[in-house]
Amino acid sequence: MSKKKLSENDLRQELNEFGEIYPQLSDDELFILWFLRAFVTEDEQGAVDSLTGASGDKGADAIFIDEKAKDVFIVQGKYRDKVGTKNEKRSDVTSFADIAVRISGSLDDFSALLENSDSRVHTNLKEARERIVKRNYRLQLYYATLGRCSEGLEKEAISIVQTAKCEAGIEICGGEKIMLLLADYLEGVAPPVPGVDLEMESGHGVVVNGILQRYDKNTDIESWIFSMSGRAVAEIFERSGPRIFARNVRGFLDITDVVARGRAIVRD
Repeated sequence: MSKKKLSENDLRQELNEFGEIYPQLSDDELFILWFLRAFVTEDEQGAVDSLTGASGDKGADAIFIDEKAKDVFIVQGKYRDKVGTKNEKRSDVTSFADIAVRISGSLDDFSALLENSDSRVHTNLKEARERIVKRNYRLQLYYATLGRCSEGLEKEAISIVQTAKCEAGIEICGGEKIMLLLADYLEGVAPPVPGVDLEMESGHGVVVNGILQRYDKNTDIESWIFSMSGRAVAEIFERSGPRIFARNVRGFLDITDVVARGRAIVRD
């Protein structure tokens, strides 16, 4: 049975429910709160507290630190009236991607990021930098919009983030992806599992003779099978919790994103 095609009206209904609980939040903030709750964390109060709510937010509408997973999430949200009808500005996307470079760069780079920022944003960015630079937390940027972003601009944003002096990534979540996320959210399979490294078992007398790979051309689904140690699986569970056993562990991710989020690595 195919899923019901959802629209901006269905999302609006979810935002209205959040709005009844948090009437002080604007529509843009409600959208970011919903995105955080649907894609980043189950900690609703933590998501609310991460909202910057300031005009001098430097493109960081929310800064959420997951101490257990050792992740820093920075979100910029663009709530539009219609899905997929407005193109995002190149300057908005690239300047947001540049946050990864400046927050992990030199003190001069970071000072430029802090310049003219709201006091709350200033404090949150300093806390985020401390986790990233001194504690090696991962940084993940999310540009969440009901609009659309060209493939070329998305690649440009990824290239910028790859120059950061930390483990960092960026994902552009356009209107189509937001609707797919909404479908998962309504079915109770959100937030999805965060990106993890899948450690192939190797060394200490163990020999791995390759990976079993399967491709179904009818569904365009590719899968791999390989062995992992119990320790490696336990580490994934400790970070991600029981969501790794969810019915739809992938969430709404594209096929190409699965490879990026589930990298197979070998450690001797």
